[in-house]
Amino acid sequence: MARAARAELPEAFEVADAGAMPGAVGASAAYGSDGTGAAPGAEGAEEAEGAEGADGARPAEAERTVDPGEAAGALLAAYFARTGRERPAPDRVAVRSWTPNSARKVRRRTFVQVDVDGRPFAVAKIPLSAEDPKLARELRVLRGFGDRLPVGSPRPMDACCGGFSMSHLPGTDLPSAIDPEAGPDALWRLLRPAVDRVVELHRTPPPRPEKTRPDQKDAPRDPVEAAAQYVREPLFGVAHADAALRRALLAPTHGDLGPWNVRCEPDTERARVLDFEDYRESGVAAMDAVNLLVTCALPVFPDYTERGFDWLYERVFSGDHWFSSVLLRGVAHYARGTDQPAAPVLDLLPLTCQWLIERIEAEGRQTAHLFYGPFKDRYLDRRPSLVGSLDD
Repeated sequence: MARAARAELPEAFEVADAGAMPGAVGASAAYGSDGTGAAPGAEGAEEAEGAEGADGARPAEAERTVDPGEAAGALLAAYFARTGRERPAPDRVAVRSWTPNSARKVRRRTFVQVDVDGRPFAVAKIPLSAEDPKLARELRVLRGFGDRLPVGSPRPMDACCGGFSMSHLPGTDLPSAIDPEAGPDALWRLLRPAVDRVVELHRTPPPRPEKTRPDQKDAPRDPVEAAAQYVREPLFGVAHADAALRRALLAPTHGDLGPWNVRCEPDTERARVLDFEDYRESGVAAMDAVNLLVTCALPVFPDYTERGFDWLYERVFSGDHWFSSVLLRGVAHYARGTDQPAAPVLDLLPLTCQWLIERIEAEGRQTAHLFYGPFKDRYLDRRPSLVGSLDD
């Protein structure tokens, strides 16, 4: 059987090949890496940093088995039924799959990538649990953006096997691209496009409400009310943290913008953002930037696993290592792009850490092995002196 002409290939394949489409993720790292390396995987640093203990941890769910070939067939069938295009012959199609190997015990997902004629076409994100409403919501969010997909996010395709399919994103996951020995300029070349994407997200109108959440509630009236969406007690009774929250920008937010959810192309200095499960139409915007920038310390300082979180905190905030200058540069760049004062952006670190703690624990996972608690406590106890330089 003769191969179809190039013009007959699916539009997502065409655009991705042209390098212009805001697609989904790359192969094994993008939609969910195994999380076993020094850098956090795509399912989040909370999973890459260590396993949960037995006490208090939710037992693993009973999981279904997903056949990659059947999932790929469902992906292609839905796409070609919707578009009316001719389905490629089986010998033109290649399938691969992976399930992130992490500490996550609930709502695990598997990923199935379909290549056509040796080129990535689409990826399906499929739940292994019986119910996973976050994936249905993510599909609604992405569809709600319509043709104005922000931040290079994946283009949604079809519901698939309890999850959904999306276009493929080129590039590599951000933690894998970070070289701890390369120095501040090299790290900033990777981070600047990612920070620009955060600014873009916070400047992008939210999706059409009817496409995202049928039971949508009224937008929060102020930052403290918005923060109550994330944590039980938004105010800490600490002046610098509470003042930062009260003046915080409200905007569309990603909600889990760790570096594992950023795809980058170092040669072209481009970045794309994926995984919109925790997207909010109105949230505390700067938490996205703080999460991204501070968590990049993990691949820069892989020895933290042996030296501990106090050692890591000193490397990040003492000013003795070049990473501090990149952190401040990133915060200042983001603040200028969103018309915010820079120092209060970083002062939202305790709230960001508390949100991630509560989010993880709500899923039955433990957080004692993560940096969030120690960083939150130390920042609340004493604001790092270098943060004052952002006020100048």
